[in-house]
Amino acid sequence: MSCGLLQIPSLWRILIVALLSLQCRSSDPASDNASTRKGEALVNSIGKVLPLDAAPLHQQILRHMLPEPRTLDVSINNYDAAGSLTIYDPLLKMNTSHELIPAAAARWGVSDDGLIWTFHLRPEGRWSDGRPVTAFDFQYTFRRLLHPDTGNPYAFFYYDIKGAQAYNTGVDPDENNLGVRAVDDLTFEIETTAPRAYLPYIAAFHGASPAPRWAVEKYGVKWTDSGHNVSNGSYRLTEWTSGVRMVLSLDPQYNGPNKGSVEHIHWIFNPVNAPTDMIAYENNEIDYVGINVADLVRVEQDPILNKELVRSPLQQTAYLYCQHQSPPFNDVRVRRAFAHAVDRDALTRVVLGGAGTPAYAMLPPDFPGYAGEKHNAYQNYDPPLARRLLAEAGYPGGRGFPGLPMWIQPGRILPNTAVAVQGMLKDILGINIEVVQMDGPTYRSRMYDWKVPLGFGNFGADFPDPHSNLGAFWRSGPRNVARHDWRHIDFDDLVDRAARSMDTEERLRLYDEAQRLLIEDVGGVFLYYAMAAELRKPWLKGVPRTKYGTYPFPYLTEVYIGDEAEGKRP
Repeated sequence: MSCGLLQIPSLWRILIVALLSLQCRSSDPASDNASTRKGEALVNSIGKVLPLDAAPLHQQILRHMLPEPRTLDVSINNYDAAGSLTIYDPLLKMNTSHELIPAAAARWGVSDDGLIWTFHLRPEGRWSDGRPVTAFDFQYTFRRLLHPDTGNPYAFFYYDIKGAQAYNTGVDPDENNLGVRAVDDLTFEIETTAPRAYLPYIAAFHGASPAPRWAVEKYGVKWTDSGHNVSNGSYRLTEWTSGVRMVLSLDPQYNGPNKGSVEHIHWIFNPVNAPTDMIAYENNEIDYVGINVADLVRVEQDPILNKELVRSPLQQTAYLYCQHQSPPFNDVRVRRAFAHAVDRDALTRVVLGGAGTPAYAMLPPDFPGYAGEKHNAYQNYDPPLARRLLAEAGYPGGRGFPGLPMWIQPGRILPNTAVAVQGMLKDILGINIEVVQMDGPTYRSRMYDWKVPLGFGNFGADFPDPHSNLGAFWRSGPRNVARHDWRHIDFDDLVDRAARSMDTEERLRLYDEAQRLLIEDVGGVFLYYAMAAELRKPWLKGVPRTKYGTYPFPYLTEVYIGDEAEGKRP
């Protein structure tokens, strides 16, 4: 489950890293004894039985590196709070097949008209302080994450809920008009604006993890800090030493269906893709690490590291986007010229070293609605056509085309990838593009404010439904809500109709037609589907693999430390 993103450590990378945490075996050192090492299974501190080849309980510690978050409050920022994936249970989670499974809710269903989803909570659910988890906790959570004062930049993700947009934008400040209701302590309802087949996936999203009202009201923005944090998942926060590490430990109060395995998770703070990641891995200080193209050649040539290298496809799409409403990109011929000027085969084979596969569409392979090669011709590599289109738009040979910056986020897109695209645009079209590296917060802020002339982006779906990649991502919307300013009336109509339908075949047909329009009109220049690569120590066991060859992001609980670790870890 721990996928190091070779090229684009996006939110999914953070999700994968945090979720691998959940998959770890746990144990109480005090319960270690000789008999458990001679065929008798180990049982960790919350009652989970570990495999016979598990290391002693005091070795059941998963260690990895990630940047230090500003908060673990997902209602404020999904990206910063990714570590909360292991300490909070939303209503539902997903298994290795991307199927919804119980978490805080034991069961759920929808009304005949498709508008009201009812979630029945587990009566035995407990917070880490021993209080019961109730439907009123989720009612408070949804009201809070949508409240304008919370400043949740991803509040739009929940706009399918009745009254959510009006409440979040201040048009209707009455929280009682929101379509979220605690019917009683164990019954929670979500009412949508129209039928939404994918609503349970939104309920399973980590951003919808519950917040304990009493802790929020007592400590304010510091409620997730060490000593203040209250959680309802398999793990709880037991240490947060700023600049050093965070420790998550199995919660003795947790009695839910998604028990973790390792006793502790050591989240060691380090910037994304810092060279110290590899140093720590090679010194056996961490158990797995994501690697990028810069390290890949050395890893492949190293006789030890090569055996620990794991590659897998990653359902994530890299693309170019632009200011569609402003010259020169308001002319579709310019956008199409860019699309036909990029040699995706060379990009993935030479520049990425096989760390990606060519993309000509938004939906990646093995994702619901994947179109295969059906729409490739709209953006295939065709230099003569690219030059002709640019000339027809008034820029023959690139003459008169304005110099533009191409913004990237280091860590999500490696500079050499952007430089390669820059070179292709120069060679084929005669256009001068400057690659500009921008820090994450500034990049995202300007992207949502539509102030990026030309940008290199990437996206991995928040849940396995085309709505995540197409409807939620590309449908037109207001500034600071929609990522990009691309607008297409017919596309919007198709994704809206697909969102309202409860029929799977009809929805996939509508999304396919919508994706065709997106590709043809070049809402984005699709470049490649990312691959994941990571190094795993031999003692990291139980990491599952799907039938698609991926190591999925959903909440898994199977990873543990094998007995090979004894005597090899500091």
